[in-house]
Amino acid sequence: MSDTKGHNLKFKSRKEKIGWFLDEIDSYKEDMGKWYSLFIRIILPFFIFLIPSNIVCARFYEMMVSKYFSGILDYSDSASKITFWVICLLLFLAVLIFLPRFATLLEFAISGVFYYIAMTVTYVVEVDGKLIEKALITNGLGYFVVITLSVFMFMKLVFFVFEVMYRIIFHGEKEPKAYKDDENEIVF
Repeated sequence: MSDTKGHNLKFKSRKEKIGWFLDEIDSYKEDMGKWYSLFIRIILPFFIFLIPSNIVCARFYEMMVSKYFSGILDYSDSASKITFWVICLLLFLAVLIFLPRFATLLEFAISGVFYYIAMTVTYVVEVDGKLIEKALITNGLGYFVVITLSVFMFMKLVFFVFEVMYRIIFHGEKEPKAYKDDENEIVF
């Protein structure tokens, strides 16, 4: 095994240099193996989206009840809200497992709706006989969810950009290129 720190890598063009770096990033993802796909693509998104999906599902449920099912369902029926949320979570988990690329699109959609709701929606509550407008996020858990979701989606966006760049540079190739040194030995 050869170390690239000791080598003076010379590239013919900027495209070749970017391709080498993208190939290195892709090889790090491949080195993580099954743990990467199991933890980063399935388990972590499922836990990160527990609270945002709850908020989005609750709003969607309220909208459905007010527009379509006002005579059948009631706003105060918390059992049907929880059932709807659990069904949505199971569908989200199935999408994470079986359709990972669609799951990325779904994650961006859910996070966008969550940010919209978190920034614009206020609740009117009664405190000591007065009506007060209250924002959706008012405690540490809410801020933790927003920050965690923001970091996760930013990293998802960064890796999406890397993947697009990788596909553009290495289009048509089935396997990634590996850096070869002067003696045509493959360096991992």
